[in-house]
Amino acid sequence: MTILKPKVDTVRDLSNRLGLKVAEADFDTYAKLMEAMVGSYERLEAMESPSPEKPGRGLIGRAPTKAENPHGAWAWLGPIKPTGKGILDGIEVGVKDAICVAGMPARNGSRLLANFVPDFDATVVSRVLSAGGTIKGKTACENLSFSGHSHTSSPPVQNPRAPGYSAGGSSSGSAAAIAAGDVNMALGCDQGGSVRIPASWSGIVGLKPTHGLVPYTGAFSMDAAIDHCGPMGATVEDVARLLTVIVGSDNLDPRQRAVPNKRKSYLDALTEENRPRKIGIVKQGFGRPESEAETDEVVRDALGRYRAMGIEVTEIDLPCHLECFDVWSAIVIGGTSELMFKQNGMAGFGEGYADPDMMQVISTWRNRPEDISVTALPPLLMGSYIAEKYHNRFYAKAQSLLRTMRMAYDRAFSTFDVLAMPTTPFSATAMPAEDSSLRNIIELSLPMVGNTAPFNASGHPAISLPCGEVDGRPVGLMMVGRHFGEADLLSAAAFCESK
Repeated sequence: MTILKPKVDTVRDLSNRLGLKVAEADFDTYAKLMEAMVGSYERLEAMESPSPEKPGRGLIGRAPTKAENPHGAWAWLGPIKPTGKGILDGIEVGVKDAICVAGMPARNGSRLLANFVPDFDATVVSRVLSAGGTIKGKTACENLSFSGHSHTSSPPVQNPRAPGYSAGGSSSGSAAAIAAGDVNMALGCDQGGSVRIPASWSGIVGLKPTHGLVPYTGAFSMDAAIDHCGPMGATVEDVARLLTVIVGSDNLDPRQRAVPNKRKSYLDALTEENRPRKIGIVKQGFGRPESEAETDEVVRDALGRYRAMGIEVTEIDLPCHLECFDVWSAIVIGGTSELMFKQNGMAGFGEGYADPDMMQVISTWRNRPEDISVTALPPLLMGSYIAEKYHNRFYAKAQSLLRTMRMAYDRAFSTFDVLAMPTTPFSATAMPAEDSSLRNIIELSLPMVGNTAPFNASGHPAISLPCGEVDGRPVGLMMVGRHFGEADLLSAAAFCESK
C-alpha cells in the first residue's frame, strides 16, 4: 500500500477539525515533519503479520431459496466440507453471519457489509472443520447484531416454536435453525445476551462461555471487554461437544490472556455424579420492572423441582446484579460509538489480530450512514455525546469497575455452585406490524437483556436451557458458574435438563 503524503491542506484541515489553532505560517513545517513519518508506515505495511487460516477458497455456496428458508434462519448456504476428523464427524454446524468463513459473505446482518467476502476462517470455524464438522452455512443475525429481538434481519427471523413471535437475537438464525431441526448445533456471538436470549425464546440451549475461553478472532466486535463467542445446540450434550472443539488460545485474540493452557473434553462432565449441591436464586433476576409474572413462575417452579430432588436451592440478595448492568451499559455504548464505529471495529488497542479488510468494510458507514441499523444509532449518538461532553469518563470508570463486579459475584460462588434466574424476564414478544413506528422498532430490541448483559461485563459463564412455557412460548432458565467452571456448569445443566 502506498500511503498518501500529507500536504499543507492536510495540516490545515486537521488543525481546523481538531481545534489545534496551528498558525498558517507553520503548516508547511508540520506537513514536512508528517511526511518524514510516512516511510515507517510503508515499511510496517510490508511486514507479514500473524493471521487466521486462509484456505484459498473461492466463493462457495449461494443464498437460500424461500422454500429452503421458511423461518429466515439462513443467510447463506454451503456446504464447506471438513478438513479433518474428530468429535464432530458427520455433524453439520451453522455459523452466525457475524463470524467469518472464507468464501462466504460475512454481512453481520447489514447492507453496509453486503459485498464483504473474507478470505480467512475465524479460529472457531477452522476448529470446527478440523474436528470433522461440516459448515452447513451462515445463519442470519440481527442488523449489525444490534437487537435482542429478531425483526431487524432481512428477512426477519421467525420463531419455529412460536409462530408470529420473535426467535430472539442477535444470534436469531442460529437459534431458529436449531429449533426448526435444520442443524443440531451452531455458533453465536454474545455481547449482551445474543446467544442466551434466542436460546431462551426458541427453546434450545445456548452457552456464553467465560470471557476469553473461546477465541473471538475473525468475528465482528463491539468491545473486547464484552465480546464472547459461544455454542448453541438442541441439547446440553450438543453444546458441550461444540464447546470442546472451539475452546483454547489461538495466540491472536487479546481477550485470551487469562485462558488456561490445558484443553479438556466437556463431554466428560455430563454425569449425574457432578450434579449441583447448592443453587442460589438471584433475587434481583425476578420481579424486575420488565418482568412477566408467568415467566418468573415457570422458572421458580423448575427450581422447585430441583429442591425436591435434594438440591439446596436458596434465594440470595445480590445488588451487584443491578449495578453490573449499568457497568455493561456504559461499555457497550462507549465501545459501539468509539471502537465499533469510529475506530472501524478495532474492539480495543491491545496486542492481537485485527483484519484490515474487515476494518475497511466497516468504515463505509461514513459514506452510507442511511444503511446503519436504526437500533445501532442510539448507542452511536449517545456514545458520541458522552465522549465529547464528558471526555469518556464513564466508559473509563465502567472498565475500571469490571474487576469489582467479578469479585461481587465471586463472593456468591464461595457458597453456591451455580446462580439461577430467568434468562429473559419475559417470554417472546410478537413480531412488529409493518406500519410500526420507528420508536417501536427500536424499543422492541432493548428490554430483554436485563439478566443476561451483566455477565458479559463480569465474564462469568452462563447457560440458558428450556424449563417450560408461557402460552406455548418457551421459557429459559439461566444458570451461571464460576470463571472457567464450564465443566461444572454443563454438568449442572445436564442434570437439570434430564429432570
